[in-house]
Amino acid sequence: MERNLILDYDSGRIAAKLDRGEKTLVQNVRLQLHAAERLALIGETGSGKTMTALSVMRLLPDNVKMEGGKLFFDGRDLLAEGSIRPRLGTEIVYIPQNGLEFLNPSRTVRKHLYDSLKKLRVPRRDRESRAMGALLTAGFDEPWEVLDKYPFQLSGGMAQRVTIALAACSQPKLLIADEPTNGLDSDATERFFLLLDRVFPEAAKLIITHDIAVASLCDRVQVLCGGKTMECGGARQVLRDARHPYTRALLAALVENGMRESPPLRAQEGFCPFYRRCTLASDVCLGEPPHRIDGGTEWWCCRS
Repeated sequence: MERNLILDYDSGRIAAKLDRGEKTLVQNVRLQLHAAERLALIGETGSGKTMTALSVMRLLPDNVKMEGGKLFFDGRDLLAEGSIRPRLGTEIVYIPQNGLEFLNPSRTVRKHLYDSLKKLRVPRRDRESRAMGALLTAGFDEPWEVLDKYPFQLSGGMAQRVTIALAACSQPKLLIADEPTNGLDSDATERFFLLLDRVFPEAAKLIITHDIAVASLCDRVQVLCGGKTMECGGARQVLRDARHPYTRALLAALVENGMRESPPLRAQEGFCPFYRRCTLASDVCLGEPPHRIDGGTEWWCCRS
């Protein structure tokens, strides 16, 4: 039986206002995410991953606007709602790349947790037990030793688990994690995902990453380049039998594959964001936009 559709999103056009006009950052990226599903959004730095995640939370910078998109969360139109703020930290939870930078250095772990519990209207008398329970859930065997520490007294891994404890104070339906395993080895990364699944078994999980190994631990993968979707589908199929030249280039850049980079080959820009570096590109790519191809996975290309 298919699980509930938690996120139904279309970026439309996300553009930044600059001193000399506008720059399109993300164009027509479509995401669908069901309960308990992991979706990895992958691509190089600057591919539009984080900007897409920020638009889902309606936290775009002041000079960046989303035009013509859609954002349905658990069947509700969030673009039509006055504010998404009441849902952030409750139904929609964000786990940052660096817990140490995310936490307020002047506040203890206790105060961070109490702030979240207050927002959730947990009575004052119950906050300490709920805070301890959240830390236990996040993997702290002796949470009382952490409760009154400041962020600078925590290791990077401990700070990351504190952010999970903050999320565990509520029961989110959507979890957005931006490079959550950056700097962790493969064993620690797998433990992190096991922890997420244990703490948030029914939450839909959007994982923003540039790490192919992290993407391989997800159910589905969506590949972005230049703010556009290049390929999407089941993680195993996309990563084992990539169809788009850009996805193949990402896989070729892995250490175990020789770290073969894709240098610029052309000065001219094409419809496809990968045109300048694509070894398969031709004049066809200049005359027509990429079209959708369905072959188990979906990809958008003029030639493949």
